[in-house]
Amino acid sequence: MLLAELKPDGLVRILEDVQKPLTLGRETLRTGTLSAASIQKAVNILRQYRAMMDSYGVTHTRAVATSAVRSALNRDTFVDRVFLATGIEVEVIEGSQETLLTFAAVQRALAAQPDFAEGDSLMFELGAGATEWALVRGGTVAGSLTYDLGTLRMRDLLRAESGDRRAMTRLIQHNVREMMNSVKRTLPFEKVANLIAIGPEARFAARSLARTLGGQGELAAVSAKDLRTLADQILAMTPSEAATSFSISTLEAEALAPAFLAYAELIRLNPVDRLLVARASIRDGLLLQVAKSIQSGSAVIFPEQTIAAALNLARKYKADERHGLHTAGLARAIFEATQAQHGMGELERLLLEVASIVHDIGNYVAARGHHRHAYYLLVNSEVFGLSKMDLEIVANVARYHRKGAPQSDHPAYAALPRSARLTVNRLSAILRVADALDKAHTQRIQTPKITVEDGELRIDIESAEDIGLERMTLDQKSGLFEEVFGLKPVLREVT
Repeated sequence: MLLAELKPDGLVRILEDVQKPLTLGRETLRTGTLSAASIQKAVNILRQYRAMMDSYGVTHTRAVATSAVRSALNRDTFVDRVFLATGIEVEVIEGSQETLLTFAAVQRALAAQPDFAEGDSLMFELGAGATEWALVRGGTVAGSLTYDLGTLRMRDLLRAESGDRRAMTRLIQHNVREMMNSVKRTLPFEKVANLIAIGPEARFAARSLARTLGGQGELAAVSAKDLRTLADQILAMTPSEAATSFSISTLEAEALAPAFLAYAELIRLNPVDRLLVARASIRDGLLLQVAKSIQSGSAVIFPEQTIAAALNLARKYKADERHGLHTAGLARAIFEATQAQHGMGELERLLLEVASIVHDIGNYVAARGHHRHAYYLLVNSEVFGLSKMDLEIVANVARYHRKGAPQSDHPAYAALPRSARLTVNRLSAILRVADALDKAHTQRIQTPKITVEDGELRIDIESAEDIGLERMTLDQKSGLFEEVFGLKPVLREVT
């Protein structure tokens, strides 16, 4: 737990930094659920945190759970039990959200290094149950991936080859190669200039082996040779011996050897001569997000990174990028002009822009029914910074950018919570109007003046070109907008 004070000048001062080990991931991996005993251990720890928070008079809290709870079949029981016992609301976040928070934490360290302005960098966190990956290009996240391989599974692999150190190493190397192949298939890069590790095992390696890069020790470098040597040293010990030797807990010691072998193999598989280790963690990212929420009223961080990830997804499926961006601009203008009618915020606007950029990716499968194909592609993709529910909303909005409007007998739409269905209705209505205004994909309508007057959404343009196609399409697609907002979209040429 990080407990901090937000100063009037915007600076954040850490008051408490408390960590207590808890191995929920091992249980989830082996049984698929969290036991009552493990849930009680978590509750006991969080009760201590709650007492500390109360003693400081904490006013803003955010608690998240990652892969260990995310993978548990009884995760709702865990979340409810924690809330009833402590009053702490635990949010179970997706892998892409983990990556966003981690990137938020390490961005400052990366920005201080001129090497990151050029070439591609792969940032990853080898967690207990999964590895989170992000491709960083020119300071922007170009894509992200969650891969189901973590230190817990690696430890089980090592136990299967207990006593044969070479067999242990080969087994880890094989699984890491499989992971790297998946990363290369999913993320758009040819080669990387930097490999950046985040997480407790990486920070342990940095403390033991590394030389510091840049100011304040926020980034460190570790060689593959040193990692393998340290892994061999730990493999020769029992977990309790390693814990005593390095002054860490037994649980932490068990994760070190597989993590170091994985790091060394990742260095070998990529054209780099070192592993860069960032000192920051997801907790630092959470702290930054809470501070931003207090200061600005919005918890959306790095929206430009999410937009960049959406663009890369559109490129992957050969969508018309200019049309997508132009539609997003028109949709944003309609969103802002109708703010008083819909009352939605910054997150919904971001979801609308993402949906606008990717709404035509279904053409990659087939032009016929491409709105339905877009839904399928989106719910089976990751977009950096968006939760699973966010992506469901985006997929439904893309699904309804043409043809039939949302209906209660459509299974995917009907399965959404009521609040999400309302968001889909509003955003779909806006997207249909924006898409109609660029029906020809020629961006003929530029910088329209959009106002709400006398029961109409007035779209005023100065145009010397024929906009008959756009006008006709707007008449055909504006019905949902009129139903949702009570406003009739009207396209007018003004002089």
